[in-house]
Amino acid sequence: MSTTAPRLLQVRRSVRVTPRMVRVTLAGTELAGFGGDGPDRRIKMFFPVPGQERPAVPRATSGGPLWPPGEPRPAIRTYTVRRFDADAGELDVDFVLHEGHGPAAAWARDARPGAWVGVSEPGGRYEPDPAAGFHLVIGDETALPAVATVLAALPGGVPAVAFLEVADADEEQDLPGAADVRWVHRGDREPGVPLAEAVRAADLPAGSGQAWLSGESACVRDLRKHLLDERGLDRRRVYATGYWRLK
Repeated sequence: MSTTAPRLLQVRRSVRVTPRMVRVTLAGTELAGFGGDGPDRRIKMFFPVPGQERPAVPRATSGGPLWPPGEPRPAIRTYTVRRFDADAGELDVDFVLHEGHGPAAAWARDARPGAWVGVSEPGGRYEPDPAAGFHLVIGDETALPAVATVLAALPGGVPAVAFLEVADADEEQDLPGAADVRWVHRGDREPGVPLAEAVRAADLPAGSGQAWLSGESACVRDLRKHLLDERGLDRRRVYATGYWRLK
């Protein structure tokens, strides 16, 4: 956890991006100085528990975070900054709505203007390699917010291919950048399987590439091994993160 106390922010608005994804825009005086620019900037979000208006958040001390006594701890989940606009004082976070909503998705589904949430300082260490001969971006719907920021940061004039698995055509989004985006529709199949098949069957650009991939943990692990062992990518240029587990 960051040594800086989480910021308490309020919902300014929310919109449905697709049938299964909602974008929540946060704002507030505590957003000043937020370092949300750049690709794949990850944050911890602190969601109030039933009966709370605002989530309990820890205070930063020299001995580590100090939680307020007597208050229930919030649900804490990791998300990616979809957009940060310092001039407008706005922070966008996208949430996938799925069956059996967890506390974060349930909060986002019902969030109304004025609702409170805590947000940590952003972290992340991915940066596009300017020397890479091509860029490969792989993810599922949980990775789409990060994918958008990664695609926006890729250098122009360098081949870039993105393989993105979603439930169906209704879940496709307009994304920034000039990458060759290849949507993979999952349908009724197990998450990650169609994505792995598409990547394995693809002809990739020639040269020494850099890859960013995130999504279901087993799929990410399988594809990372494929890129290293069968495609010959340098492990220092393969940035892989499992966001969630199917089993």
